[in-house]
Amino acid sequence: MFEAGFLGTRALWFMDVVTLWFAALPFLMGGAIYLAMRKRERAHKRAQTLLFAVTLAMVVLFEVGVRFTGGFIAYAEESVVEFSSLAAFLAVHVLIAVAAVAGWAWLLIDALRSYGNSTTVAATHKRNGMVVFAGMTVTSLMGVAIYGMLFML
Repeated sequence: MFEAGFLGTRALWFMDVVTLWFAALPFLMGGAIYLAMRKRERAHKRAQTLLFAVTLAMVVLFEVGVRFTGGFIAYAEESVVEFSSLAAFLAVHVLIAVAAVAGWAWLLIDALRSYGNSTTVAATHKRNGMVVFAGMTVTSLMGVAIYGMLFML
């Protein structure tokens, strides 16, 4: 977990894995949404549940890894980007990420409880799903940008 990464940057292995996951997540979520659009609700439910579970595991991997390797400040010290800019960008990223993941959790729990095996879904679920998708996409893009600022510049 704490070995050198495989993407050719200064990042450790766990950072590369997490970054690749979040770089792929918007496309994977888009695929799950496509399943719903094609009326494959059961596959959509399974895909969203799996994506959410893996995303939570990636967040845990990331948080444990960062804590054991010195934290954000240690990584920021090696970056050419000014610390205050990195910290501000990270703060916005964390706020959006917490809101997006909380919204995703709420949407998933509400859908599992409300719809069960039903194929009829409320318009609010679709609208809220697109908001969550947008939030997770922004979160993913910002996370990849932070990786770049910390390890590629």
